[in-house]
Amino acid sequence: KWSQTDEEVDIKFAVSSDIKAKNVKVKFGRNKIEVKVLDKILVSGETGGIVTLDECTYTIQDDKNGGGRELCVTLGKKDEYPWSFAVKE
Repeated sequence: KWSQTDEEVDIKFAVSSDIKAKNVKVKFGRNKIEVKVLDKILVSGETGGIVTLDECTYTIQDDKNGGGRELCVTLGKKDEYPWSFAVKE
């Protein structure tokens, strides 16, 4: 699932409770992204707009909607227009 504001796009993935930061690899590009957990690609493709690389990050946190954990990837948007999609695979 994903959401956006004028400044950023958040993409969230459900992950198992034993996943640690060392198990996650995220490659940010100006207009592409690849997210892997335990060498399994969760998403790889073109982003819905140009990203500001030094404003991109990710965190692993408790899922606010109940049990489990989630990987939250944040992309800083270069321009403030709405994206029609987060990632086109």
